[in-house]
Amino acid sequence: MLLVMDKIICLGKNYTDHITEMKEEAPDLPVLFLKPPSVFKEIKNQGQISLPWHRGLIHHECEVVFKLYKKNIIGLGLGLDLTLRETQKELKLKGQPWEISKVFKNSAIVTPIQGVRDFLNWQETTFSLKVNGQLRQQSKLSNAIMKPNDIIHYIDKYFPINDGDLVFTGTPSGVGPLYPGDTIEMNYGPIDYSFQVVKENEF
Repeated sequence: MLLVMDKIICLGKNYTDHITEMKEEAPDLPVLFLKPPSVFKEIKNQGQISLPWHRGLIHHECEVVFKLYKKNIIGLGLGLDLTLRETQKELKLKGQPWEISKVFKNSAIVTPIQGVRDFLNWQETTFSLKVNGQLRQQSKLSNAIMKPNDIIHYIDKYFPINDGDLVFTGTPSGVGPLYPGDTIEMNYGPIDYSFQVVKENEF
């Protein structure tokens, strides 16, 4: 069954260690924001993905991703919610929305989605991100503040949920900058992909 994605729903501040590293206060509930399908980019193993470094510093945020059908989690992936960090800081200081820092070409990078059945214990399975062979982020979904079923109910209170929607569930600590030529490795259960990030128009 082909499920056309209507939107990408993202949770911010859903890991206590990430809130601490960003030196921010924990909200009563995780932050919700959207990314359009136009910024989605599926990883091709050993491939390349171009990013707009001319717009400023780009930070990686590695997250477990849900694929939804009838408000149920039918698939899992690993994603990078990319952020123009300097732009985000400027917008926050001005009290303005910060979609500009989150919505740009290839800012929602996702591995191919695997069926939930392919994971023995997906909430306790460690996911990780390496950059140039060095471990940057590692955690388990069970460490998140809001748990999977609660995430779906929370989203459903505010947004219409469509079949095929993707949910970025929040990032743990270890976020940091990417640079042109970096090699990224993403691992989560049966998911094991690597790719390179390059400047726009480089290939």
